[in-house]
Amino acid sequence: MLAKVRFGPAGLPHPARSKGTVAGIEYCRRIGLGAMEVEFVHGVNMGQEAARQAGAAAKSQDVLLSCHAPYYINLCAKERAKRQASIGRIVDSARAAFWLSASPVVIHSGFYLGRSSEECSGEVFAAYEACLEQMRKLKIEGVALGAELTGRKSAYGSLEEIVALAEHFGLENVVPVIDFAHYHARHKRLATKQDYLEILDFVERRLGGDAGKNFHCHFSGIEAGKAGERRHLPVSCQSPPFAPLAQVWVENGWGGRLICESPLLENDAFALQEIYLKAACAR
Repeated sequence: MLAKVRFGPAGLPHPARSKGTVAGIEYCRRIGLGAMEVEFVHGVNMGQEAARQAGAAAKSQDVLLSCHAPYYINLCAKERAKRQASIGRIVDSARAAFWLSASPVVIHSGFYLGRSSEECSGEVFAAYEACLEQMRKLKIEGVALGAELTGRKSAYGSLEEIVALAEHFGLENVVPVIDFAHYHARHKRLATKQDYLEILDFVERRLGGDAGKNFHCHFSGIEAGKAGERRHLPVSCQSPPFAPLAQVWVENGWGGRLICESPLLENDAFALQEIYLKAACAR
């Protein structure tokens, strides 16, 4: 049975950390993983030549790439200069993603800073529009912005908020990136197939069946408190469990990519892939 979901690490696999992006891509393929997220979390420090070389390696190795934009982004910032700087970082990430032939660019949209979601939404939607407009002017094509579900209750990025962004701009421009560990910490503890099915049903009702054909998501274990996310944990902690999600994906024909943000990265990505393949073969 042809697997519909590809798995990979958030960043370079541990054995390739000192060797660069191409080595990381090659290592993913060597151990049987089909995806990798290139991390720009501390800034976009990849030039065009290096990015195009990595993109060519990914194509030859059949490893699908995505990118994560810098953490220093707050599209809800009260100061216009900070919002503009955040837009610039996203566009820089999108330019590098274009060179890499990578998509989407995953984004932490920002923090409420004591305001309501409704008060922040205007700034966030305007910022995404500004990013897309600059990308059009730069002829950046084939790169979607990925609005990530955030784990802290003080951060813009609830399930409703990221789906609303994709609904407004269209899946060709903005996709929701559901981080299931963040959902577990922010919204509701995930335990059963029904818990996961409710999320998938919500996404399909709002965005249509195409949302489930080529999704992009994150997964890991997580430690949570009253404010939400505290830290990512190995998937062996079973908080949340992955097997029920794998079963729901198989039963409903969903497909796409899972990026593992566990501290064990490629090892846990491979472990999750094994769980998914077992569910797919049992179908």
